[in-house]
Amino acid sequence: MAPLNVIDLNIFSYEETYFLQKKILTSKKKFRGEDYIILVEHPNIFTIGRSGSKDNILVDIEQLNANKLKIIEVDRGGDITFHGIGQLVAYPIFDLTRHIKDIRIFIKNLERVLALTICEYDLEPDKEKEYTGLWVNGYKIGFIGIGVSQWITYHGVSINANVDLKYFSMIRPCGIDNLQVSSLQEILNREVDINLLKNIIIEKYCEVFGFERPYRYDEDAFLVKKATS
Repeated sequence: MAPLNVIDLNIFSYEETYFLQKKILTSKKKFRGEDYIILVEHPNIFTIGRSGSKDNILVDIEQLNANKLKIIEVDRGGDITFHGIGQLVAYPIFDLTRHIKDIRIFIKNLERVLALTICEYDLEPDKEKEYTGLWVNGYKIGFIGIGVSQWITYHGVSINANVDLKYFSMIRPCGIDNLQVSSLQEILNREVDINLLKNIIIEKYCEVFGFERPYRYDEDAFLVKKATS
């Protein structure tokens, strides 16, 4: 298996990151090249997936404006979620013809990546759960929402590290009533090193999907400059 190409954008806007995903997706459709993963923290934003609704926003426009919160409808699965600083988002742009051409198995593998990641913090994921994602002690801390085009994936997963949880109270997360959301910081009672978390999740992606090693780009790499030009 080829190496996993890692693009670390640090803090980058949702819209520009989406544009980069689409650039890589378009290229992979033409050339079926190597797989990529984008790691990023987004400035605060609510995104609504294909099955979502603005009815799951629980605050009025004045409160949204006061908190400088954007809302954007996107082409991933799922309902509404929050992205913000202190939440690590990982967007795998994988050609499933090189893995297993089964979306359900792909989602299960994403859940496995998240589960193995928190095991490094001596945490165990909840095993019996009705919904997708990552749950610990009844609290959801990891989220999954993907898109697939011609068997190439985009969008992906997020894990709450040190994110401000108050924003989740402004929505009905994932469209689920009474959903309790937490973070690694809250569960561990300490701040989580985002760079260490990035290294762990890259390692787990390589382990679960069989990549031989990661190859890292950073935010100044040619690929990012080209995609955003």
